[in-house]
Amino acid sequence: MAKAKPKAAIMVADGAGGMVQVQDRRFEMGDWPIRFEVPKEQADTWLRYLYAECERRRWSSGGIGQLEARENSGSITVNIGGAAKPQLAVVWERKRGGPIKVRARSAGVPEFPLVEAEEFFSQVNDRCRSGVTEPVYRRGQLQFDGLAWRGEFWLDDTVRLGPPTEQYEAALLGPRFVLVDAVVDCVGRGDSAYVFDRLVRELAAFLSVVMGVDVRPPEQGRVWTFTSRPADCAVRDLGYIEQENPKQMPVRGACPPLPLNETNRPDFSNRGIDENSHEQTLPADITELWAKYRSLTPNQREQFLQVAAKWQEALSHWSERPTLSVALMVVACEGLKPSNRQSRRHNVYHVVEALLGAATADRLQEQWFRPQDVRNVHLHRGEFRSSELLHNTMMSSFQDPTFDQARRELAPIAQAAIIEWLKRRGTFTMPTLERKNDWRRWVKKYALTLLPSVTIVTLVLGWLLGVSWRG
Repeated sequence: MAKAKPKAAIMVADGAGGMVQVQDRRFEMGDWPIRFEVPKEQADTWLRYLYAECERRRWSSGGIGQLEARENSGSITVNIGGAAKPQLAVVWERKRGGPIKVRARSAGVPEFPLVEAEEFFSQVNDRCRSGVTEPVYRRGQLQFDGLAWRGEFWLDDTVRLGPPTEQYEAALLGPRFVLVDAVVDCVGRGDSAYVFDRLVRELAAFLSVVMGVDVRPPEQGRVWTFTSRPADCAVRDLGYIEQENPKQMPVRGACPPLPLNETNRPDFSNRGIDENSHEQTLPADITELWAKYRSLTPNQREQFLQVAAKWQEALSHWSERPTLSVALMVVACEGLKPSNRQSRRHNVYHVVEALLGAATADRLQEQWFRPQDVRNVHLHRGEFRSSELLHNTMMSSFQDPTFDQARRELAPIAQAAIIEWLKRRGTFTMPTLERKNDWRRWVKKYALTLLPSVTIVTLVLGWLLGVSWRG
C-alpha cells in the first residue's frame, strides 16, 4: 500500500504544559538539509536512541507512523519548548530488513539551528552505533497459584525475586504474587519500561518451566466480585498493590532466603505437597539453569520462549480443557526440534528419546498413552479425549481413568525435556528415522526414469491393439 495521510488529528504535549497537533511531514517537499542512512544492523534500535536523546535534553517529541508489510515509515516532531520555540521535523522510512533512511529540517518559527540539529543527530548515531546503555532499577510483579512465596531468591546480581508485603493466608494454596526487582540495561530511563517488561515476560516463561506452574505477568482488568456480606457485589479492579516501592535494588539478605530442593535431572519425583509444605520452593539448580538461559543465542532464546509459551498455555488449560492441555504439551516438545529439514518428520517420541532416553520414549508409545495421537486428533479434527463439554460423570457406573493418568505422567516428561534442552543449550542429536519404501515414494523417486519406458510401452500396446482390431 502507498503512503497515506492520517484521517485523524493527533495531539501530544508540547513540553510547556500545552498541547500541539502532530504533523505528518512525510509528504512535504522542499529542501531537507539533513539526510543520512542508518545501517540495518542498528536499524532496530535507532528510534529508541532518538527518543532517549530527546529525554536526556528534556525535549518532548510526538510522532505518527504507517506500518505496512513491506515498508514502515513515520514522521516525528521534536519540541525543545512551547509553541513559540523551534521545532525539528524528522521523517524516516525503512523497508523490511533494510536500513533506515532519515531526513530532517527545521519546522515552524523561529528556525531550529542547523548546527544544533546536526549535533543532536551525531549524538544519537554515535550512541546507537556503540550500543551505549545505562543501568536502571525497576520493580514489578509476577503471579501464580500455589504455595506462598515467603523468601527472597537472587537469580544473579541484577535479578531478585522477593516476597510481597501481603500474603493470602486463608488457605495453603491460593493466588500468589512475587516481586521482581531488577537492574536492566537501557538506552535511557524512558526505555526502561520496555526492557523491564520484556524481562518480566521472559522470567514468567522461565519460571513456568522450572517450577512447573503457570507463572504469568499480573492480570489486569475489572471483574464482578462479592464477599460474604449480603449484597456486597461490585465491579472491582484486578491486581495486587505493593506497599513498599524502593528507589534502588534491595540489599541481599533483607528477607529470609527461599528454600531450595535438591533435584536430580531428569526429575520425575513426586510433585505433591505434604504436612511439611508451607511455602514455595525452587530447585537447587535454578541459578545454573538461569545462566544457561542467559547464555543462549538470540535464535535459541526465541525457540525456548516459544516452547515455554506453549508449556504455559498447557498449564493454564489444565482444568478447563484437558485434551487441549495434552496437545499443547506435545507441541511444546515438538518445538524443541532442530530447525532443519531432516527433523521435520520427527515427533514428540523422537524428541523425548533424544533428550531423555529410549525408555521414557517407549513409555509414551504404549497403547494407553500415545500423546501424539491426542495431539493429532484434537488439532486436526477437534476431537476430545477427556470429558470436555459433557455432563459430569461422577455418578456413572464406569469411567476410564487412563487419559487423566497419561496427562499426569506426560507433564513431568514434557517439563524434563524442556529443561534438558536448556541444559544442553539446544544442542542434541535426533534419532535417525528409517524411511518407509512405500509405492508413492518409489514412484516419485523413479518417475523420470520410468516415464519414457511407460510411454513407449503404451504406444506399442496401442499399435498392437489397433492392428488386432483392423485384422
